[in-house]
Amino acid sequence: MSVSTVVPRHVFGLKGDVKDNIFYIDDATVIFPAGHNAVLYNTEQKVQKFIPGTIDTQGITSLALSPNHKYVAIAEKAEKAIITIYDLHTLKRRKVLSTSECGSEVYESMAFSPDGKTLAAQGGAPEWNLCCGFGRRPKLDFSPDGKTLAAQGGAPEWNLVLWIWEKTKVGSMIKSTNQQGMPVYQCAFNPHDGTLITCCGNQIFKSFRVSESHLKPLAPMLGKREPQMYTCHAWLPEEKERVVVGTDQGELLLVEGGELKASLASPAEGVSIESILPFSKGFVVGGDMGLLSLYEKTEDKEYYKKTKTFAIENNAVKVKNLAIQPGEETLICTLENNQIFLLGLSNSDIMKADEMNFELFTQSFHSQAITGMDCCIRKPLVATCSTDMSVRIWNYQDRTLELVKFFPEESYSIAFHPSGLHILVGFADKLRLMNLLMDDIRAYKEFGIKGCRECVFSHGGSYFAAVNSNTIQIYNSYTCENVGNLRGHNGKVRSIYWAPDDTKLVSAGMDGAVYEWKLKDFKRDKENVLKGCNYTCVVSTPDDHSIFAVGSDKKLKEFEDAQVSKEFDTATVLTQICLPLSGRTLFAASEAGTVRSYKFPLTGEFQEYQCHAGPITRMRIGFDDALLFCVSEDGCLFAFDVREKEARGGKGGTKEAMVYAEEVLVTKSDLEEKKARMAELETQVNELTMQNEYQLRLKDLNLNERIKDITEKFTHEIESDKSKFELLLQEKNEQEMEYEEKLKQAEERHGGQMQGLEGQYQQKIMTEVERYHSLQQEKELLNEKWDEQNSLLVESHERVIAELTEEYEEKLQEEQLHLHRVQQEKGEREREFEETKRQLEEDADREIEELKEKYEAKLTQEREIGLRLKGENGIMKKKFNALQKDIDDQKEEIKQLFEQKKELYQTIGSLEKDIGGLKKEISERDETIGDKEKRIYDLKKKNQELEKFKFVLDYKIKELKKQIEPRELEIADMKEQIKEMDHELERYHKNNASLDLTISDLKLKLDGIQKESLVQRKHNQDLQSVIRQFHHNLHETAQHIQDPKALKESVKKLYQKHCSEDLKATELEEDIQKEYNRQREYLEKSVESLKRKLHKDMEMHRQDNMRIMQENVSLIKEINELRREMKQSKQTQRSREMDFSSAPKTPKTSKTRSFSASGGLKNLPGSLDEAGREMDIQRAEISKLQARIFELERALSMHEQVNPRPLSRERLPPMDGFTMDGNQIA
Repeated sequence: MSVSTVVPRHVFGLKGDVKDNIFYIDDATVIFPAGHNAVLYNTEQKVQKFIPGTIDTQGITSLALSPNHKYVAIAEKAEKAIITIYDLHTLKRRKVLSTSECGSEVYESMAFSPDGKTLAAQGGAPEWNLCCGFGRRPKLDFSPDGKTLAAQGGAPEWNLVLWIWEKTKVGSMIKSTNQQGMPVYQCAFNPHDGTLITCCGNQIFKSFRVSESHLKPLAPMLGKREPQMYTCHAWLPEEKERVVVGTDQGELLLVEGGELKASLASPAEGVSIESILPFSKGFVVGGDMGLLSLYEKTEDKEYYKKTKTFAIENNAVKVKNLAIQPGEETLICTLENNQIFLLGLSNSDIMKADEMNFELFTQSFHSQAITGMDCCIRKPLVATCSTDMSVRIWNYQDRTLELVKFFPEESYSIAFHPSGLHILVGFADKLRLMNLLMDDIRAYKEFGIKGCRECVFSHGGSYFAAVNSNTIQIYNSYTCENVGNLRGHNGKVRSIYWAPDDTKLVSAGMDGAVYEWKLKDFKRDKENVLKGCNYTCVVSTPDDHSIFAVGSDKKLKEFEDAQVSKEFDTATVLTQICLPLSGRTLFAASEAGTVRSYKFPLTGEFQEYQCHAGPITRMRIGFDDALLFCVSEDGCLFAFDVREKEARGGKGGTKEAMVYAEEVLVTKSDLEEKKARMAELETQVNELTMQNEYQLRLKDLNLNERIKDITEKFTHEIESDKSKFELLLQEKNEQEMEYEEKLKQAEERHGGQMQGLEGQYQQKIMTEVERYHSLQQEKELLNEKWDEQNSLLVESHERVIAELTEEYEEKLQEEQLHLHRVQQEKGEREREFEETKRQLEEDADREIEELKEKYEAKLTQEREIGLRLKGENGIMKKKFNALQKDIDDQKEEIKQLFEQKKELYQTIGSLEKDIGGLKKEISERDETIGDKEKRIYDLKKKNQELEKFKFVLDYKIKELKKQIEPRELEIADMKEQIKEMDHELERYHKNNASLDLTISDLKLKLDGIQKESLVQRKHNQDLQSVIRQFHHNLHETAQHIQDPKALKESVKKLYQKHCSEDLKATELEEDIQKEYNRQREYLEKSVESLKRKLHKDMEMHRQDNMRIMQENVSLIKEINELRREMKQSKQTQRSREMDFSSAPKTPKTSKTRSFSASGGLKNLPGSLDEAGREMDIQRAEISKLQARIFELERALSMHEQVNPRPLSRERLPPMDGFTMDGNQIA
């Protein structure tokens, strides 16, 4: 037979102790942890999808969502803390990240880098290391491209780990705690800089830089501020280097660029800040006492201003996590008491803080461990009770919370009546039977049972059983009478199970006893006691043939006739078991939070599903075996669909869906109160209707008169305004045409003047250009002549160097003076031309400006007239719009009144329908009463006739009895004979049974003897073959009797062949054994000493490594400082070189003059070497002068190309070698 599987359908609850436990995946989907699952809830379709936890882990500790919302990282507690990454589109597992280097069982916090290069994970005490990993490309999905993740580990190491999650390896790790080993609460990436990570904790706020595959601590951002408990922090995405830090004292610190900038206004004095969430306008702060504050960005020194503060009513607890919709219309928050609330932000700018209310996300959940749970047969309801002092009724069909009520004391157990109208709840002081009303849970009977841990209704609902310490008390559900007590347990009873026909009851307790009770006489029928085992749950099969129980001995037991027939090791403590009426599968729940489905009949084979994060306290199955419910200490209620792996064909076919009851209980007082209220409302409605009709008539008359007057008035005004407007428009058009004509004439006149001036100035410029070209040709001729002379001087320089030098200097001076004169003349001509041009342009511009001012004044006057007319027209329009608005308001008010009237009519109609229905029902009931009275009259007549028949029949019966008496005597004799024969037959059967047992024992003995004889025969055959072989070998050895060497070898072979087994120990061997033991002890001691030495060496080696590492760190710092110094020195040297190269060179003539002043070559010795050096110097000077002349010519030609015609009021740039006033540069 196939094993049934369980598929999660819905969960009611939240795991509130998970870090970052809620996110928006899109506008309609939210992810949050519940039990040991991550739940994806669609708010539009009201459907949940599940990501199950990893088997053999101890619960979820943290969540992280990738920036593009494609992946989610789930951290779970285990011997080696693990992180699992899932694809949110396929819900398939992508990677599992685990490392022994983290040194912690949990990850406290996780974060994805914005660029996708790194994944960081924070470990726990005492090491608090930070690890880092780098992605292959900066494009994934946990950053924008999701290749990297950051996770903060927990105790005892406190490491921050950066993962390369696609390669499943750690990139880097660092301890993030301080020297005292304080806890770290959160790690986060800078959204603009993926290499910057921050961590906050108790007296800790650190930042790290990811550099060259390493995490390097940065300087403290908060400076020398006194350390505090920094509970949370968040980077603001609008600002690149801005982070907000919250403390347990309610302080908000703003850090920007690695420095503390400001301390913002606190949400509330002394209230700790638990969560910070940035959004487009600023950020949201969640704190203790259920407070939520909005901060918006400002331009003043305060940076951010607190705009609104909200408080969640009746939930004065910590706001642990915040999330915002992608469209920023809704804010969602999770609280410390496992509740989820929504706050609409779309109208936050215009609404006051009092007007914005929080709403439950779906419904409220249990905030503490659930101790009891039961399901109903006639309605789709499940009842739960918890240590949070509440009793809740859940509708698993609509996925809603039907009822919730809080009590002053804790409740330990709960039972649901099959009708769905009553519940039984065991409180610390009493057991209470309660009615489920339409909107309340009310107790109507109390029983003096304190701390009732188990109570169950019978399947029919007529009775219920309640545990009072080690006694089971049976009560009638309707009379509340104690019909019997079941005593016999020596310890507290932990589990009760009613038989399907309610005639038997099975119980199990902490005394290791499993009893089966008969409720006919309230006595034990069967029993089994196993001391040392604390049973937690017991069930029986529908036919009462077998009983199943689980307890603290980690075994699943099956009992038949009060004896253990099967026993299976479960490897963990099973807390609850459940057997469907179909008997195809046995469901079991464990203290690890898993649900198992065992193959039935039991073979030990099972399938396991991880659903809860704590021990499962109760498990129930629906009446139709289609749904399985379980609750746990984690405060969650899971509903599972039970499915068969293989489709079953055959008799039943498809099972019809169960039709649930819809009736509810209402007390008479409530019904009368509602009726009185309805009558009162009807009278009020009638009065209001009449009053509203009268008021509406009056208002209609007044408004019609006002509308008529206003319409006539404004019609006349609009007509007069229209005529005025047409006249003004006509006048405006005429003036526009007149001024356009004037402007056109002025433009034509001005264009002719401009053309004349342009021609005149163009002619002047052409003459100046021709003159400039002639001067340039003269300059070129002079240059050619100078070049010829220079070449001649160079050729004859060796013969008469002194003469040529003097001649060259004279000619060079002449040429320079000539060039200087030419440049002066050119500059004077250009200045004259520029001055003339400037004066002409100023005259033309002055005339243009005068004309422009004249016509602009006229245009301004016309515009003022037009604006005045427009203003008057606007005022008239405003008046008209205001009146029109009043009319629209009046119409809207009338419309609203009509709608109210319509609603009132509808209410009246519905009430009249209800009254008609009630009258019809009364008439129908009157008719029914009449029919029943008629029926009673007919039945009375029939009864009289039947009494007559009875008298006749009694007489006949007496006659027949007289005839039956002899026959009855014969029948009694025959019965006695049959009883004797039955006793004899029973004796024969017993004899046959004993003979069958004797025969079976003899057969077993015979089979054992035969097997033993076969073994002995085989052993004898083996011995005979060995003996034969030994005879043969001995005969061969005897052949070498004459040859001693061969005989010796043959004897050795014979000994080795037949004497391989060890002989019995002798006294000598005992001494050897003692020696061996002594040596073994010596070697063990040596190994121990070597181990100690090795441990000591390893410790010394580790210390050496740490010392070397610290030295390396200091050396690296020195190297970095030296590199910075080298870089600075290079920059200094480069700047000096640039300054040196840009320094003004001394004029070339100064060198020549100094050279000539010193006497020239005439005063030098006649050495040829010195003359050669002087020639080289002169050649270098000549080449430099030639290069300078070439540069001047090129600059001049470029100037002509760039500025062929300077604009008005623009001064030409000075010529090279001249100042702005025309003086030559010395």
